[in-house]
Amino acid sequence: MPGLLDEVQQPVGRLSPRRQLWLTWQALRMVWASAPRDFCLVAAGALITGVGAGAQVMLTNGALQGVLSGSADAGLPTTAVLYLLALVAVTAALKFTASFQSERERIVGELVARHAQTQVLEVAASKRLESFEQPEFYNRLERATVTAEMRPVQLASGLLGTISSGVATLGVLVALLVISPWLGLMLLVSAVPLWLATGRSNRMLYAFNFRMTHLDRSRAYLSYLVTSRENAAELRACQANPFLRGYIDDLYDRRIDGVRHMTRRRILATSLGNAANAVVVMVVMLLAVFMVSRGWLTLAEAGAVFVAIALVSQRLAAASDSVLRLHESILFVEDLVGFIEQEEGPGPDPEDRPSAPLNTIRLDNVAFQYPSGTSHALHDVDMEFSAGQVIALVGENGSGKTTLAKVIAGLYQPTGGTVRWDDQRLTEEVALARRHQVGAMFQDFVQYRLSVADNIAMGRPGRRDDDESVRDAARRAKAHEFIEALPDGYDTQLGSQFLGGLELSGGQWQRLALARVFFRDADLLILDEPTSALDPRAERELFDDIRSLCNGRTVLLISHRFANVRSADRIFVLANGRVCESGSHDELMAVNGRYAELFRLQADGYHETRQPL
Repeated sequence: MPGLLDEVQQPVGRLSPRRQLWLTWQALRMVWASAPRDFCLVAAGALITGVGAGAQVMLTNGALQGVLSGSADAGLPTTAVLYLLALVAVTAALKFTASFQSERERIVGELVARHAQTQVLEVAASKRLESFEQPEFYNRLERATVTAEMRPVQLASGLLGTISSGVATLGVLVALLVISPWLGLMLLVSAVPLWLATGRSNRMLYAFNFRMTHLDRSRAYLSYLVTSRENAAELRACQANPFLRGYIDDLYDRRIDGVRHMTRRRILATSLGNAANAVVVMVVMLLAVFMVSRGWLTLAEAGAVFVAIALVSQRLAAASDSVLRLHESILFVEDLVGFIEQEEGPGPDPEDRPSAPLNTIRLDNVAFQYPSGTSHALHDVDMEFSAGQVIALVGENGSGKTTLAKVIAGLYQPTGGTVRWDDQRLTEEVALARRHQVGAMFQDFVQYRLSVADNIAMGRPGRRDDDESVRDAARRAKAHEFIEALPDGYDTQLGSQFLGGLELSGGQWQRLALARVFFRDADLLILDEPTSALDPRAERELFDDIRSLCNGRTVLLISHRFANVRSADRIFVLANGRVCESGSHDELMAVNGRYAELFRLQADGYHETRQPL
C-alpha cells in the first residue's frame, strides 16, 4: 500500500517563548470565552488556596512559638491552642476548596471542549471544497479535531491547576520569605529544573504526535474498512480482512516502536529534572539546620521552614503536573489555533435570500486543476445554456463530467477562464450568495442515518417543518409509497447501526436522494447518474418525466447511458476534460462523431442478433 503508510510530516520546530506566551493567552481566552463564570469561581478558589497555604506556614510558626515558650508544668499555652485550632480550620477549608475546584474544573473542561469542537466544525464547514482534495488539509483537520475532542479538559485542568498551585506556592513562599528570605529564594530555584524538564518532555510528545498524524489517519481508515457495514460483504467475499489487518498491525508496530523511543527519552528528561529538584531541596534543608546551629533561626522558625518546604514541595509537584498538562495542551492548541487561523474560506452558507432568477449560464475558456493533481481535469471549456433547458453531460469515465458540473454550480472555482450566471461572474462570494439556487444529487450521494423526513428535508433544512412539501417531494421521486409502508412512515429511523434503525435498498436510498433535490426547489438542478441504482422501468419513467418533475427548471443531467439523454435540449460530449461535441441528439448523430460512436456501441449491446456471452 505505497503512499498510505508513508510518513509525510515535516520535523516540528521548537516554539519560541513569544509564541508559547501567545498560545497561553489564546488558551486563556478560549477558557474565558467558554466558561467565564466557572473560571472566576475556580480562580477565586485558587486565591483562597494561596492565602490559606501561606496562613498554614504562619500559623505553624505561631503554634510552635507558643509551645516552645511555655513550660512543661503549665501545660499547652492558650495561644498555641488557638493557633492549632486556626490551623485545623484553615486546613479543612483548603480541603473543601480543593474539592470544589476539582468539580468546577470538570465543568470548565466540558464547556471548553464544546467551544473548541464548535470552532473546528465551523472552520471545516466554511473551507473551500478544493481543500478536501488535499492530504495536508486532512492532517491539519485530524490534529485539530483530536485536539478539540481530547485536549480541552486537559487544557482547563492544566491552566486552572497551574493558577491554583502557583498561587498556593506563592503564598507559602511569601510566608517563608518573611521567616528567611535566603531559604525562600533557594526553594523557589528548586522549581526551575522541574519546569525545564516538563517543557522538554512535552515537546517530545508533541513532535511524536505530529509525525504520527498521517499514520494514525491511515490506521483509522483501515479500521473503518474492516468494521463498517458498507464494506463487510465485499471484504468477506474476497477474504481480505487478514490482509487489511496485516497493514493495521504494521501501523501499530510502528507507532508502538515510536512510543517506546519517546517514552525512554521523556523518562530520562523528567528523572533529571526531579533529581535536580531533590538536590536543591536537600541543600535548603541542610542550610536550615546549619542556620539553627548558628542561632540564625529559632527552633520554631526552623519547624515552620520544614513545614513550608514540605508544602512547597507538595505544591511544586502539583504545579509541575499542572504545568505539564498545560504545556502539553498548549502545544496541541497550536494545531487548533493553526487550523482556525488558516486562510479563510468563503464563510458559512448564508440563509436563503432572494436573488435574481437564473436566465443563462456561460463558461468561457474554463480550466480546472485539483490541488493535488499534476494535470488539468478540465481544459478550455466553452458552453452556454438558458434557463428551463435540460442539458446533458456525457462522456466516458474520467472525462470530467462531474468536475464540470461542480464548477458550473460554483462548488469549485475554475483555475482558468470564467463562469458567469447571467452577467455576473461566479466568484466564491457570488457562488455562496446564490447557492440556494442550486440543488445537486451527485453519484456518491449521502445516506443520512436520520429519519426519513430528515433525509428529505436535508435538501433545504430551513424548511424542515414543511411536512407537506416533504411528502410532495417524495411523491415526485416515487418514494412515498415505500415510505408509507415503513414501520413509522416518515419518522422511521434509518441506519441499522442505530437502535430501531432500518436499512434501505440502494434504489430506495437513491429515491430519497432524488426527493431531497426536489425538496430543495432550486433554479438549477444537477442530477449526476440519478438512476444508477434504479431498475430499468423506474429509470425509463424518471427520464421520460424529467421535465415535468423538475417543473421547468434548468437541469444539468449527467449519465453514462446515452439513451437516457436523447430528449435533452443540448448534449455536451466530454473527452479528456474538453468539450469535443455539442448539439441535440439528432444533430450529434448526423455529425457521426464520438457521441454517435458511443451511442451505437451501447445500442449494440441490446441488439437481438448479438451473440450471447
